[in-house]
Amino acid sequence: MAEITAGQPPLATCAECGAPVPAPAAGTSTGIALRATLPQPVAAALLRTGTLTARERAVFELLGFGYDNRSIARALQISERTVKRYITAILGKLHLESRLQIGLTAIIISSSSAAAGYWPEGRMLRGARRGAF
Repeated sequence: MAEITAGQPPLATCAECGAPVPAPAAGTSTGIALRATLPQPVAAALLRTGTLTARERAVFELLGFGYDNRSIARALQISERTVKRYITAILGKLHLESRLQIGLTAIIISSSSAAAGYWPEGRMLRGARRGAF
């Protein structure tokens, strides 16, 4: 068992591996909160993604993959300036403040089993050039 110092929560030992874990809080069985919530801007943006054009959706997904502007421009065969304009349009339509929020929203959608319902065509990159990835 790990030593406990003042100001730190008490530690328990995992029954399976023996690693120290936070002791369960009073009235709980595990002591670990498993429920996560989305940041408000991202949650609201999920509802607005249907307003994106096919090309904006392609840029949106590539941002979710972590592409920079130059890589997006090469993949979609457009200029970097056009990519910047698409990103600005996406930020405005989804009411987001940063590329990071766009990427997080794209990751959430692409990892969802219901992702097909977000896009009229059923796939995010249908409007993008095939073989670019």
